[in-house]
Amino acid sequence: MRTRDKGYVYFQDFIPENTHDIRVIVIGKRAFAIKRMIRENDFRASGSGKIIYGHEEINLECISTAFYLAGKLQMQSVAFDFIFTNENQPLLVEISYAFVNKGYLQCPGYWTSDIEWHEGKFSPEYFMIEDFVKSLSNRQVF
Repeated sequence: MRTRDKGYVYFQDFIPENTHDIRVIVIGKRAFAIKRMIRENDFRASGSGKIIYGHEEINLECISTAFYLAGKLQMQSVAFDFIFTNENQPLLVEISYAFVNKGYLQCPGYWTSDIEWHEGKFSPEYFMIEDFVKSLSNRQVF
């Protein structure tokens, strides 16, 4: 089951002095996000375990971009990682189809696709179940 991807190399510009990234998860018409701080003497935020959950820490341009891209790509559930230029402009650096829900259980709420904030605890997998059940009830049987 090997992939056919071979014989190429991928280069990405290094953006110095980033202290964090923003991870946005979109599930259907809901999004939630965390601010992941980098490790000491490292440039990567992924896997650091240093997470800030306050929604006021999240650049809303990341949220609106994530909703836009999820819609264009017709994704039901997707994770986007953003870093920032020196001018504080978000740059999308990674798209993932999976995420570990444990890191998001402390999120204080979520945004809907109209970028409205909804305060309250949730479990990401329930959003997936809700959307799946809704899709079943919207199907017509011939």
